[in-house]
Amino acid sequence: MNAPVISPAVSAGTAVSAGTAGDTGWSATIDACHGLLAIALGTNNMDDTFERACREADRKAAARSQDARLTRFRRLLEDATVDALVYSLRRGVNELANADTLHRLSGLDEGQLKAVCRRVQSFNPEIATPWSSDEVAALIAKWRELHERR
Repeated sequence: MNAPVISPAVSAGTAVSAGTAGDTGWSATIDACHGLLAIALGTNNMDDTFERACREADRKAAARSQDARLTRFRRLLEDATVDALVYSLRRGVNELANADTLHRLSGLDEGQLKAVCRRVQSFNPEIATPWSSDEVAALIAKWRELHERR
Protein backbone atom coordinates (compact mmCIF):
# COMPACT_ATOMS: atom_id res chain seq x y z
CA MET A 1 0.00 0.00 0.00
CA ASN A 2 1.44 3.35 -1.06
CA ALA A 3 0.86 6.42 1.07
CA PRO A 4 0.09 9.66 -0.73
CA VAL A 5 3.07 11.98 -1.15
CA ILE A 6 2.57 15.38 0.43
CA SER A 7 5.06 18.20 0.05
CA PRO A 8 6.71 19.06 3.41
CA ALA A 9 5.89 22.72 2.87
CA VAL A 10 2.21 21.97 2.31
CA SER A 11 1.90 19.56 5.21
CA ALA A 12 3.73 21.88 7.61
CA GLY A 13 1.71 24.85 6.43
CA THR A 14 -1.59 23.10 7.09
CA ALA A 15 -0.65 21.23 10.24
CA VAL A 16 1.24 23.97 12.06
CA SER A 17 0.69 27.69 12.07
CA ALA A 18 4.30 28.43 13.13
CA GLY A 19 5.29 29.77 9.70
CA THR A 20 4.10 33.05 8.29
CA ALA A 21 1.34 33.25 5.73
CA GLY A 22 2.71 32.33 2.34
CA ASP A 23 6.05 31.16 3.78
CA THR A 24 6.51 27.67 2.35
CA GLY A 25 10.31 27.43 2.36
CA TRP A 26 12.23 24.56 3.89
CA SER A 27 13.58 26.69 6.73
CA ALA A 28 10.03 27.48 7.85
CA THR A 29 9.11 23.80 7.59
CA ILE A 30 12.13 22.79 9.68
CA ASP A 31 11.29 25.46 12.25
CA ALA A 32 7.71 24.19 12.45
CA CYS A 33 8.84 20.57 12.91
CA HIS A 34 11.37 21.64 15.51
CA GLY A 35 8.61 23.47 17.37
CA LEU A 36 6.33 20.42 17.32
CA LEU A 37 9.09 18.17 18.63
CA ALA A 38 10.01 20.65 21.35
CA ILE A 39 6.39 20.80 22.51
CA ALA A 40 5.97 17.02 22.35
CA LEU A 41 9.19 16.35 24.27
CA GLY A 42 8.85 19.28 26.63
CA THR A 43 12.21 20.72 25.63
CA ASN A 44 11.00 24.07 24.34
CA ASN A 45 13.16 26.81 25.83
CA MET A 46 13.55 30.55 25.32
CA ASP A 47 16.78 30.22 23.29
CA ASP A 48 15.06 28.14 20.61
CA THR A 49 12.13 30.54 20.50
CA PHE A 50 14.44 33.57 20.25
CA GLU A 51 16.57 32.00 17.51
CA ARG A 52 13.47 31.07 15.53
CA ALA A 53 12.10 34.61 15.87
CA CYS A 54 15.42 36.03 14.67
CA ARG A 55 15.50 33.74 11.63
CA GLU A 56 11.92 34.70 10.76
CA ALA A 57 12.71 38.41 11.12
CA ASP A 58 15.76 37.99 8.89
CA ARG A 59 13.65 36.22 6.24
CA LYS A 60 11.07 39.01 6.33
CA ALA A 61 13.72 41.73 6.11
CA ALA A 62 15.41 40.04 3.15
CA ALA A 63 12.11 39.76 1.30
CA ARG A 64 11.23 43.43 1.88
CA SER A 65 11.99 45.78 -0.99
CA GLN A 66 14.40 48.63 -0.30
CA ASP A 67 12.98 52.14 -0.21
CA ALA A 68 14.96 54.34 -2.62
CA ARG A 69 14.75 57.31 -0.24
CA LEU A 70 16.13 55.24 2.63
CA THR A 71 18.97 53.94 0.46
CA ARG A 72 19.82 57.51 -0.58
CA PHE A 73 19.70 58.67 3.05
CA ARG A 74 22.07 55.88 4.13
CA ARG A 75 24.51 56.84 1.37
CA LEU A 76 24.42 60.50 2.41
CA LEU A 77 25.02 59.51 6.02
CA GLU A 78 28.02 57.38 5.02
CA ASP A 79 29.43 60.29 2.98
CA ALA A 80 28.95 62.65 5.93
CA THR A 81 30.81 60.24 8.23
CA VAL A 82 33.76 60.09 5.81
CA ASP A 83 33.77 63.89 5.47
CA ALA A 84 33.71 64.39 9.25
CA LEU A 85 36.55 61.90 9.70
CA VAL A 86 38.72 63.53 7.02
CA TYR A 87 37.98 66.94 8.52
CA SER A 88 39.21 65.79 11.94
CA LEU A 89 42.28 64.11 10.43
CA ARG A 90 43.44 67.47 9.04
CA ARG A 91 44.94 68.04 12.50
CA GLY A 92 47.34 65.12 11.96
CA VAL A 93 47.95 61.51 12.91
CA ASN A 94 47.61 62.33 16.64
CA GLU A 95 43.85 62.57 16.03
CA LEU A 96 43.82 58.75 16.01
CA ALA A 97 43.78 58.96 19.81
CA ASN A 98 40.54 60.99 19.84
CA ALA A 99 37.42 59.01 20.80
CA ASP A 100 35.19 60.71 18.20
CA THR A 101 37.72 60.00 15.46
CA LEU A 102 38.01 56.36 16.51
CA HIS A 103 34.22 55.99 16.54
CA ARG A 104 33.97 57.33 12.99
CA LEU A 105 36.90 55.20 11.86
CA SER A 106 35.35 52.04 13.31
CA GLY A 107 32.20 52.58 11.24
CA LEU A 108 34.01 52.59 7.90
CA ASP A 109 34.04 49.70 5.48
CA GLU A 110 37.13 48.91 3.40
CA GLY A 111 36.08 51.04 0.43
CA GLN A 112 35.48 54.06 2.64
CA LEU A 113 38.85 53.53 4.33
CA LYS A 114 40.58 53.63 0.93
CA ALA A 115 38.79 56.89 0.11
CA VAL A 116 39.91 58.40 3.43
CA CYS A 117 43.51 57.28 2.80
CA ARG A 118 43.50 58.93 -0.63
CA ARG A 119 42.03 62.13 0.76
CA VAL A 120 44.47 62.53 3.67
CA GLN A 121 47.39 62.01 1.31
CA SER A 122 46.09 64.67 -1.05
CA PHE A 123 45.40 67.43 1.48
CA ASN A 124 45.99 70.94 0.17
CA PRO A 125 49.25 71.99 1.91
CA GLU A 126 47.81 75.45 2.54
CA ILE A 127 45.04 73.89 4.67
CA ALA A 128 46.62 70.76 6.18
CA THR A 129 49.82 68.78 5.82
CA PRO A 130 49.37 65.81 3.47
CA TRP A 131 49.90 62.51 5.26
CA SER A 132 52.96 60.40 4.61
CA SER A 133 52.71 56.72 3.78
CA ASP A 134 53.80 55.89 7.36
CA GLU A 135 50.93 57.97 8.76
CA VAL A 136 48.48 56.28 6.40
CA ALA A 137 49.86 52.90 7.53
CA ALA A 138 49.12 53.94 11.13
CA LEU A 139 45.55 54.85 10.09
CA ILE A 140 45.05 51.47 8.43
CA ALA A 141 46.53 49.64 11.45
CA LYS A 142 44.16 51.48 13.79
CA TRP A 143 41.19 50.61 11.52
CA ARG A 144 42.18 46.93 11.57
CA GLU A 145 42.57 47.01 15.34
CA LEU A 146 39.08 48.49 15.72
CA HIS A 147 37.57 45.89 13.40
CA GLU A 148 39.24 42.99 15.21
CA ARG A 149 37.45 44.05 18.42
CA ARG A 150 34.03 43.65 16.80
